[in-house]
Amino acid sequence: MQTSWSTLAPSVSRPRAGRAGLAVLVLAGGLSACASGGDSATDPYATSRPSDTASGSPSETPSETPGETPGETPPGEPSDGAPATVRAVGSAGITEALLVDATEGGGSPSTLAFALDTDQAVDDFVVGLQAGLPDEVASTVADLADQSPDATPYGAVVSTGCEPPRSVAIDAGEAGFEVVPVLPKSTVQCLAPVTYVVLFAAPDA
Repeated sequence: MQTSWSTLAPSVSRPRAGRAGLAVLVLAGGLSACASGGDSATDPYATSRPSDTASGSPSETPSETPGETPGETPPGEPSDGAPATVRAVGSAGITEALLVDATEGGGSPSTLAFALDTDQAVDDFVVGLQAGLPDEVASTVADLADQSPDATPYGAVVSTGCEPPRSVAIDAGEAGFEVVPVLPKSTVQCLAPVTYVVLFAAPDA
């Protein structure tokens, strides 16, 4: 009986070893298949990267586009030379005046207003003005004369600087009309001074 058991033991253990080896081979084959499948799964992800980059590129375009240049134009600087309206106070009873300006327009500020009721008077007034101011003054005076036929146009070079007057005080005196600008209290600096001319129409007595 002992001899029969010893001879049977190897025969029982051999199939177990064979099954274990077969399981190892199957497991190795499965791992290799998973490894190959993992590579194939990585490839679609890699091919999707260009699409991600393409989808991101449109979002980069607006950020690279700067603000519109027309928006950078100073709002207070008229491009057509049209005069601006400023508030007027004072004993003359005038409530508003017109303001024309030009960079490096020349002239010397004076509080005394000059009557611009003739072409010769306009020519005398614009002597020393430049940078287009003579034409702007002449055009504005002509408009004032047409709009107020019963009034006389007056003009004064009120200031030269970097900012326009906020308002003007027009007073009637013995020598004529006196124009005093109300200038802003600031330390704004500019590369070139601006000449400001105030024009208004005073009713005839």
